[in-house]
Amino acid sequence: VALALICATPAYAQSTRISCDAFATARQQLSASYRSYQVPFASTELGAGVDQLPPSPNRLDKTLLDTALASYDRHVCLNTGGRAYGPSQIVIVDFAKPSSQPRLYMVDLITGRGIDTPIQVAHGIGSDPNDDGIADRFGNGQNSLMSSLGAARGAEMYLGMNGLSLRLDGLDVSNSQMRARDIVAHSYAPERRRYFNSSLIAARGKPGSSEGCIVVAPEY
Repeated sequence: VALALICATPAYAQSTRISCDAFATARQQLSASYRSYQVPFASTELGAGVDQLPPSPNRLDKTLLDTALASYDRHVCLNTGGRAYGPSQIVIVDFAKPSSQPRLYMVDLITGRGIDTPIQVAHGIGSDPNDDGIADRFGNGQNSLMSSLGAARGAEMYLGMNGLSLRLDGLDVSNSQMRARDIVAHSYAPERRRYFNSSLIAARGKPGSSEGCIVVAPEY
């Protein structure tokens, strides 16, 4: 299971957009990047063989990427009243992985950067009632403290008690209450060490949990 977040381009970076025509090409190229590829030896003296290059062990799951791209196409290009452009970056959280592993991918649709470089992210404590670092319950209800599955559009940014934050509008039935529940993406203020305190992670082997929000370290 996973959550795909469609991030709208912030007001200060409106130039980072992609046309829906270009997205169709980018989608094919991203998919092609998962095929096993071969590189000829640099010197013909070494022979005519080829060297197989394995993918990064952190590479985003191909099925999850395909699901996210299909969701982008549906929400941004097909059902938007003829809109011709959308954001050039999407964020995908792979909730099939435990919180101890990096699992949030910021993917650049134009260049493909990000599919091999995930970062850690906390999930809702309601999604992990036994606190083992694995989210196995998801919901959309008020006060559930659960993470929600589905696509969301990034909306306004603001400074709150957890630092820089991004409001999210759920686009699917499974996460339609994100704004009403105040489920946002945020970092945290220096005095709030619940999520990524180094000693906490060392002792527990995983970050802390949130109240359903997408929480990353302040440097991200």
